[in-house]
Amino acid sequence: MTDSVHHELVVAGTLALPDSQNPLNGWLGIDNGKITAISDKPLEGLKHIDATDKLILPGFVDAHVHTRSCVDEGITATTRAAAAGGTTTLIDMPFDRPARPVTTEERLRTKIDDIAKEAIIDVGLYVTFSPSGSLDNIQQMADAGAAGFKVSTIEVDPVRFPRIPDGRFYEAFQEIKKTGLPVAAHQENQEIIFSEADRFIAEGRTEPIDHALSRPAVAEAEAAGRLLEFAYWTGARLHMVHGTIPRTFDLIDWNRSNGVKATGETCLQYLLLDQSALIEQGGRAKCNPPLRTEEDVTGLWKQLQSGIIDIVTSDHSPYPLHRKETTNIFDAYAGMPGAETLGTLLYSEGVATGRISLTRFLELVCSGPSDIFGFRNKGRLAPGADADFIVFDPGASWEVDDAELHYAVGVSPYNGRSVNGRVDSTWLRGECVFRNNEVIGTPGLGRFVRPNKS
Repeated sequence: MTDSVHHELVVAGTLALPDSQNPLNGWLGIDNGKITAISDKPLEGLKHIDATDKLILPGFVDAHVHTRSCVDEGITATTRAAAAGGTTTLIDMPFDRPARPVTTEERLRTKIDDIAKEAIIDVGLYVTFSPSGSLDNIQQMADAGAAGFKVSTIEVDPVRFPRIPDGRFYEAFQEIKKTGLPVAAHQENQEIIFSEADRFIAEGRTEPIDHALSRPAVAEAEAAGRLLEFAYWTGARLHMVHGTIPRTFDLIDWNRSNGVKATGETCLQYLLLDQSALIEQGGRAKCNPPLRTEEDVTGLWKQLQSGIIDIVTSDHSPYPLHRKETTNIFDAYAGMPGAETLGTLLYSEGVATGRISLTRFLELVCSGPSDIFGFRNKGRLAPGADADFIVFDPGASWEVDDAELHYAVGVSPYNGRSVNGRVDSTWLRGECVFRNNEVIGTPGLGRFVRPNKS
């Protein structure tokens, strides 16, 4: 494809195009924040980026982020870190601190206003609903631009992050189906986990490894199967978040083969860390669901390769060290930062090692999440898409260093890890937000993004 137009911006490099096993040595033409041309011949432009020795990737889309799980983090710090890691769109969870979950249209619109003032990259929003009361807000929040509905089968906080009873699930799934949006669920059986935690504490078993041992895999698998049954009987579209065991994705795959509308994600930590990280790092490696066995990690990588797992996310949820390093692991906050390292570490551990192809990588952290949540202008280098892209150096070698990361709180569980491949610069709608190891995008540059209806 060629043209004679003088574009506002032209980017030369190795283009990682969708559905292409072989990247194109070519040029992007960009105008008004959109990709308007892709060519294997030079394009004319008012400004040029010469990245002929680099990969040009779509901006990463992180579909599972908690910007306000910690009041000291927030939208600006999280989107700053995401920009440094090549993420140009994220989807934020609704369980905000203090106890103010996004359960109404009013709260959704308030958060949309906050994004316009605070975000450095683009942000979509999950919403949720209360364990009781009217469900009229479901359609109202969908109309206002929600990306999906996030719920939990286990209680984290009775107000901010409550458990939804099964009867309420059945009723709400029917209402959510009418919106066409996905309902995403944290799948762990509360009775099993609370009972096991009580037993472990009574027996004095409060070491870091006991966090994982007290939350057995059966708790995830049982809840996953239950949620899939709700999806089967109501016709709702289910997105299973942070799956940690192959069994969860086997259940999703079997249900899909029987007509259930279901997708599933795992997170970077479940691919790069196993339970030994709890022994080595203590509370820094605590997250929910917990880290699993080395065998589970191997199984998840096989499912990434086969295509059973749809996307990979960060589940970014950072906390300061004093909330993580406790003498009793059950007192430590669960969650870890990941927004800055999602794409680069998955590339390093997946593409650079030959475990997954570049095409599969793009499906997992670019086009896949965009498709699931209806962000059709995101996650692809294609004419008409937003000009969100990364200049990426696949030959760069470096180490993760806590001191150089852009979070407001928290430390990375990947500190000291060697990485192959690095983001040189990040571009949002044709505007640079990160280069030379510095975030230059400013709060307010990011926009609220809503699903495309058609």
